[in-house]
Amino acid sequence: MAAISGKRRMGDGYEPHVDDIEGRLIYSLPVDSGHVSLSFEYEIEAGDLAVLLDDAYRRAVLHWVLHTKLQPTITGMAGKISQADFRALLSEILHSPIEDVERMIEAVNRRHNIRLQHYIRLDLAQER
Repeated sequence: MAAISGKRRMGDGYEPHVDDIEGRLIYSLPVDSGHVSLSFEYEIEAGDLAVLLDDAYRRAVLHWVLHTKLQPTITGMAGKISQADFRALLSEILHSPIEDVERMIEAVNRRHNIRLQHYIRLDLAQER
């Protein structure tokens, strides 16, 4: 997707970020898979941004769950994640009880043979 310029509301550099583009909040996530690097963009709401800004843990969970789910889409091993799919994922991660979030992490770990907690801890360490 094309790079978007607008007022940055969250994030810096090569990390998930949110830009305000003419009143629309756009969550962007760069994803690498081998030698291919793409940026995925999805619209979010003000309430979502508030959680992302206030809760570093949920912000890190969204980053790594979404990254893990998007990587196979680059190589065609999985279908694209639509705005509706993203919205459902976003709602579960940002607005569900933390126990549900933890169950989701474990499900992604099993499905993708990964330990997301490692990457989540790296994000949280950078917050300090």
